[in-house]
Amino acid sequence: MLYSKQITLTAGKTEATATKTYFKVNKGVISNVWITFPAGCAGLVKLRIYSEGHPFLPVNQDNYIRGDNYTFQFPVMFEIMEEPMLLTVEAWNEDDTYVHTIDILFLILPKGVVMPVGATEGILESLKSLVLHPMIIKEVQPGEII
Repeated sequence: MLYSKQITLTAGKTEATATKTYFKVNKGVISNVWITFPAGCAGLVKLRIYSEGHPFLPVNQDNYIRGDNYTFQFPVMFEIMEEPMLLTVEAWNEDDTYVHTIDILFLILPKGVVMPVGATEGILESLKSLVLHPMIIKEVQPGEII
């Protein structure tokens, strides 16, 4: 599922007066997040994304994402185990003159598509065989037949 919202931010805001926009999302794996800052933002529009109150993008509480005439694409692998989960976009516009609108998109895929059971089982079986049947490495002398 693709979740998408445009967030319009009035001029003259601060981190303390940030706008909060909520996304209710279903089970799956967040595989990509896109954030578009249109031309003119000049790095004055800033945002953070939280998952159930914990920093998600960026992961540091004191940091934020900002840009100008740029779309960020963040490839992530974040599993949503319970639904609905609440993602919160906290954004503010420090520009003292202009209103700005940013775009946020989340692509959430079924877990089976992103992490196919067969692939993970194959990896687990390979690891198990290494543990149960360790490889024996033997030094071979020149001319010796194996």
